[in-house]
Amino acid sequence: MQTLRTETVYAFPANLAPLSPAEIEAYARRVRAETLARLIAAGWTRLTAIAGRFGTYLAQRRAIDELSALDDQMLRDIGLSRSEIPAAVAGLIERPILAVNENQAGKVTRLVPREAA
Repeated sequence: MQTLRTETVYAFPANLAPLSPAEIEAYARRVRAETLARLIAAGWTRLTAIAGRFGTYLAQRRAIDELSALDDQMLRDIGLSRSEIPAAVAGLIERPILAVNENQAGKVTRLVPREAA
């Protein structure tokens, strides 16, 4: 496959020699192929990002549904009220750990790890 005689962005030949139709066609095909490859890669990246966000949404929705199915006494046992369920699933509520020994004093734990939310 023939290419242009120069590597400038818009293929303006440095020596100003006229290009043959075959050289122009080869360059146009190469540019089209490179552009399509970039568009496909960008589209695939965007699609995987959307799929990841949708998977996160489904996992959070499942966790909210499971916590909402618990009765009020069970929610109180784990330290939540019904109004705190969405924030707990999103990982926005932190509770201090009850110190069993002096090494754990002052530590904070999340009710739901951010990876699972």
